[in-house]
Amino acid sequence: EGERWFHHTLVDADLAINAMMWQNAGKSGLDQWNFTMHPARAGKTQDPGGEYTRRWCPELARLPTKYLHSPWEAPEEVLRSSGVRLGPGGSYPHRLVKDISAGIRQS
Repeated sequence: EGERWFHHTLVDADLAINAMMWQNAGKSGLDQWNFTMHPARAGKTQDPGGEYTRRWCPELARLPTKYLHSPWEAPEEVLRSSGVRLGPGGSYPHRLVKDISAGIRQS
């Protein structure tokens, strides 16, 4: 549904390119660039001050910027003082992939 909407709204839509890019982004088609984004590093480079993350993830807003994009790296004391509890029943889930490098090799 997203691909169809995006194609409709593009001024210079190209069916072949748009569909392939959606498959590529979803890791369900040909990956000609072998592109994998590291979520924590991308957050730190694209949102270095944390304004975006604090706005859209208010449960992490009180974390120091150093740990904002990777709350699992924060010491327990920092998590507690920031009101963040990781995992089931907490305010923010545990990360899904613990070893990014291994995940990249598997993909």
